[in-house]
Amino acid sequence: MTEHCSTQKNHSRYILIVLIITFVPALVIQAETSNDPFLSHYPSLDQAAKALAQGQLDVAIQGFEAVTQDAQTPSFVRGLALFGIAEVAQARQDQNTALATWERLAADASLLQFQRDTARRRIAEVKRLGRGLPARDPASYRVQLPALPAPAVQFYVAPTGNDTGDGSQKNPFRTLERARDAIRSLKQAHSGSLPKGGIRIMIGGGKYFWDRTLELTSEDSGTADSPIIYQSAPGRSAVFHGGVTITGWKPISDTKLRARLDTKIRDRVLQADLQALGIEDLGDATELHRCPELFVDGQPQTLARWPNEGFVKIGDIRGKDIFKKWEIEGCRDGKFSYIEDRPNRWLDEPDVRLYGYWFFDWLEEFQKVASIDPDTQTFTLAQPYSRYGYRKGQRYYALNIFRELDTEGEWYLDRRTATIYWLPRQDIETASAQTVLSVFDQSFIKMTDVRHVILSQLTLQEGRGNGIHISGGSDCRVDDCTIRRLGGDAVVVEGGIHHGIFGCTMHTLGCGGMCITGGDLQKLTPGRHYVENCHVFNISRLKRTYTPAVRLDGCGNRITHNLFENMPSSSMRINGNDHLIELNVIRKVVKESDDQGGLDMWGNPLYRGVVIRWNLWSDITGGTATGAAGVRLDDMISGVTVYGNIFQRCGAVHFGGVQIHGGKENLIDGNLFLDCHSGLSFTSWAEKRWLEAIERFLPQAGSPSYVKHYPELTSLKIQANVNFVSRNAFIRCDSIFLRRGQIQQTALNAVIDPSLEQILMAPGQKFLGDVALLKPLLFEPIPLHEIGPYESN
Repeated sequence: MTEHCSTQKNHSRYILIVLIITFVPALVIQAETSNDPFLSHYPSLDQAAKALAQGQLDVAIQGFEAVTQDAQTPSFVRGLALFGIAEVAQARQDQNTALATWERLAADASLLQFQRDTARRRIAEVKRLGRGLPARDPASYRVQLPALPAPAVQFYVAPTGNDTGDGSQKNPFRTLERARDAIRSLKQAHSGSLPKGGIRIMIGGGKYFWDRTLELTSEDSGTADSPIIYQSAPGRSAVFHGGVTITGWKPISDTKLRARLDTKIRDRVLQADLQALGIEDLGDATELHRCPELFVDGQPQTLARWPNEGFVKIGDIRGKDIFKKWEIEGCRDGKFSYIEDRPNRWLDEPDVRLYGYWFFDWLEEFQKVASIDPDTQTFTLAQPYSRYGYRKGQRYYALNIFRELDTEGEWYLDRRTATIYWLPRQDIETASAQTVLSVFDQSFIKMTDVRHVILSQLTLQEGRGNGIHISGGSDCRVDDCTIRRLGGDAVVVEGGIHHGIFGCTMHTLGCGGMCITGGDLQKLTPGRHYVENCHVFNISRLKRTYTPAVRLDGCGNRITHNLFENMPSSSMRINGNDHLIELNVIRKVVKESDDQGGLDMWGNPLYRGVVIRWNLWSDITGGTATGAAGVRLDDMISGVTVYGNIFQRCGAVHFGGVQIHGGKENLIDGNLFLDCHSGLSFTSWAEKRWLEAIERFLPQAGSPSYVKHYPELTSLKIQANVNFVSRNAFIRCDSIFLRRGQIQQTALNAVIDPSLEQILMAPGQKFLGDVALLKPLLFEPIPLHEIGPYESN
């Protein structure tokens, strides 16, 4: 709990700095951009909005009404004009007309769904003001956690307890399994029901060494009125360890082994006997969920590697199964030359592994070395080969090599002798250091078809697999837990309804933070899962790509008020429909991979209704050949709304803050692009490619549930690459659009002059853009003070 609260304070300090230094510049529209066809195709709309900003309200209302009455006006533009009419009414303090206009907008099924939803929000805000309340209620954008009843029964668990006890505070159980069984017995004694108020398992502070999964099934469920809660005792920290403490470190005694190491460090390398510690499962060096890791005082050590930092490049391809991809030659069988002489030293190494981006810089894999030929300086890899093959010049490094144990913090495990070797930092007292090898390779807790169970304030660490696995069931919550130092994912949710991960801290993970699947994509019924108020950082250490903070699949789920940072690839990968991604901070991600976004969607033109609003994206500037974006809508992604976001220092190479690849009907509205490589970038698809690619989706697009939910799917075959770009502001971006393509509907966008920044540097700023200078864009204020994690009880 302390670590999470500290993170929230640091985050608040970060937002304050952003407000003072960066996000409250004076915003003055450059006059010469008002007729720029790249920024707007509808000058009559621009002129009406400009008249509004200048206080010429009669001119403004005439202009907006003319736009709405023009039969040639696209519905997208008509909706913006209706917003303008409502703004004129507000400027005249005529709330009745403003409300009537928003109600008209909300009821017009021909307009974009987002515009109708925004009108409903504005109606609710005006009604709040009418009751003397602030227009916006931050609680409306937070999950409303139910108040927990006082438990009817409490069982106690402690590291010093005994499973033969009665589970009372004086005679606690030792294991959670025993507490679970006590609840089962209690339910059986009451005809399968729980006493009102439910049951709470109070877990005493201390260490619990984990060697088997806690299995909960439907019989372990609670109810809304009688939940079952597993939680740390107040003020205590219950820590579940999946590792074994390594003791008995001593210098290497075998002179032949010592001779293989660099003379500068060989006297400092220590060894320990794992068999003597009862560790039998040595796992695999690089296979996910099987590879052990060494942690010293909570910090992961590095499996002995070369080079010690960064990558080297593949030499010539020497495989026989040659192919070409986009005119790039590669081979499918793993045989290629190495350029440096270093691998010639590894001929006696029993199990050399390579890690690399073998053909594309957006996918990496571990590979086993079958043989090394020093005469031709050639690696021959063992099968299975990389799925995309190999090509010259790609980056890789070698690991699991005893001879490369040459840098402080490196370690090596010899599975032939069950001996572990470690080169500690010189400032570490090895006698007192906590050195732990991860051993447990299953999920710590598995919940199947469970309802109304809460896991609260628990710490799970030092396992090779996942932390918590939930499948089926409903209304379970992982609350204020810390999950760290695992080889897999922190939390996996498969199916079920309305499960939540709230207020958790997840870091130092081999894979990702959370994998969430919920909702029915055939019937478009929502799963209602949520991830809220979490901090996820320093993940994807073993699997560097496609292991984000959240991988979200299905329909109708939420990711809200989180902080995601410091990741080699995407922070979110979103599949499915009608998800809401709002009020998150995403920074310093896509640091190593290529062709990715801070949020990435890919490959299905029916993934619609996703709303990405009011998020802060910053310092996403990685990428190698293609680039990195804040939000990337890849390969046909369509019908997504990106609204009210701040993109600061986003985009690189060929990508802008938002990158759209072959999609249509995406709405990019009301965003601020600040110091970006480009605001937006587009990669258009030829009509033939579009029609061929969408062919397999047409049956589902024509199904009753999809046609009813997304009427625009009746036009799926036409107007490929046409998206809606409106009300966006661009400040100090290298360019506004990259590869503009066939963008046909743009309105009310503008480049902003940053020369008068001091005007808006008022302390206590809550909303970005709540100024008269942005009236020409009909710009809606961005709720800065709500973005990111918040304090919660």
